[in-house]
Amino acid sequence: MKNKGLVISATEFLEEHSISESEFKDRIKKLQIPLLCRCPKTVTVYVSGSAIALNDNELRTAQSLSKLHKGTPFGEDHDYYSKLDLDIKFLSISVTDWEEIVDYDELSKYNFNLSVFYESGKDLTQTSAHELLKTSLKPLPALIIDAAFFITSKSSLNKPEEITIREADILIRTEDSNRILETIAEPDKNIEYLEWISDKLFELNRTSEKFIHKASITSEDERKELIEKIKKHLQEKCGYEGNDLLEQAAFAILPNGHYHAKVSKKILGDEIISQYPEHVSTTLMLINEAAKHFWQATQKTIQKVPAKRTDMIKDLKSSDWGFTARLASAAATIISLKARDH
Repeated sequence: MKNKGLVISATEFLEEHSISESEFKDRIKKLQIPLLCRCPKTVTVYVSGSAIALNDNELRTAQSLSKLHKGTPFGEDHDYYSKLDLDIKFLSISVTDWEEIVDYDELSKYNFNLSVFYESGKDLTQTSAHELLKTSLKPLPALIIDAAFFITSKSSLNKPEEITIREADILIRTEDSNRILETIAEPDKNIEYLEWISDKLFELNRTSEKFIHKASITSEDERKELIEKIKKHLQEKCGYEGNDLLEQAAFAILPNGHYHAKVSKKILGDEIISQYPEHVSTTLMLINEAAKHFWQATQKTIQKVPAKRTDMIKDLKSSDWGFTARLASAAATIISLKARDH
């Protein structure tokens, strides 16, 4: 694929890095990152807009500067238009366009108000409609009021023609994908790696921060989708193995009300709850408190012998903790008191 390495699929980028659509939207707005779609080879790109060109042969009066627009094939309120001779590779769409494509699967457009990208050597160069319209009016000095890009088919010039853009067509520059990754807050900065926290528990706490912090579940389908994303992340990024472990770990960090099994709250007083962020589920709090409990128990022995997994499971199934057999087994694996990898 031409331009390979310069651009990547936005959809694949989100899936690969487990980035939610809302988080992606926040990043591209904050960083002012352009969303791109390929410019079909079958179209011609024009720039059209309204401008005041200060022609030496024209009387410069207040009336002449505010005269009625001349009109172009692309807009009655425009004055000038120009066919672009640049090798346009990509057209830029707005965040609003992208949201509509995500919601309705596709969007038809013939006008683009942001930027275009053309090939310059081995790189892509970005330019705006304002810049290109101003360039097309040179040597006359011009005040550009409004400008946009319009596309036509090569067979019917000067007549706007829509193209259909689908979610799979949306791209971002590779350099912009790196900027997004660099600016996404790392959960490590908010989660302490305390002595009693195992590698797997630390990763589960991070995963809760990543997926649950801004999660909004309004339907059973959304709940299932979130569970699958969490399981995929835990397996691919955190080294979790086994269907039971993955499923119970995903259930454990779901927001309260979305994990159907009941757990005991005897252990959790107001003082303990206040130590955790609001998005942390009751079950995840209990797993952390259990990890602390078993670690403290081992510190009381002379030989510092790790608590046996069978003893952990038995305790977690007691009325004090209220874990189901499956959750207790998964939790014992997660809070393992073996030496950490690092």
